[in-house]
Amino acid sequence: MLMTPFRCWRNRTDCSPLHSIEATPPDLTPEEFEAPDFNPISFVCCGLVAEGERKVAQDCYRLCFKNDVVDDMSDNDLQDLTHVVAVIGQALAITATRMVNSGTVEVPTMQGRPHAEQNSATGSTDNGRTRSSTEPQILPSETQHDLS
Repeated sequence: MLMTPFRCWRNRTDCSPLHSIEATPPDLTPEEFEAPDFNPISFVCCGLVAEGERKVAQDCYRLCFKNDVVDDMSDNDLQDLTHVVAVIGQALAITATRMVNSGTVEVPTMQGRPHAEQNSATGSTDNGRTRSSTEPQILPSETQHDLS
């Protein structure tokens, strides 16, 4: 069974949401989430634009991104949407390559390990082994990186 969002976070009726990811307060209850007056702090969503509402016949996919600073909405055809995904994928691949080439390797599985077991820039031990200065620095995934 496929589950789709139950309504548009913009409260529009010209588009049916296919999928969304919302930023919600940590104490939000399911009842509050489903309330008609709830609007997430931030969201990204993709939906189908109603046939009679399209400015260009094939632009049936609406892509929305909204937070307290940015409010973007675009109508796209399948080629447009596929190209957006390809550009984002390539940007992530380039960023990951630059991080590895600069000596930073993220290991998400480190989340949950006691802090003493995590590598640090000062050469702490990892499983009883001291990291040499030439080995990549392994950081927990929540660490911020300057990629400029």
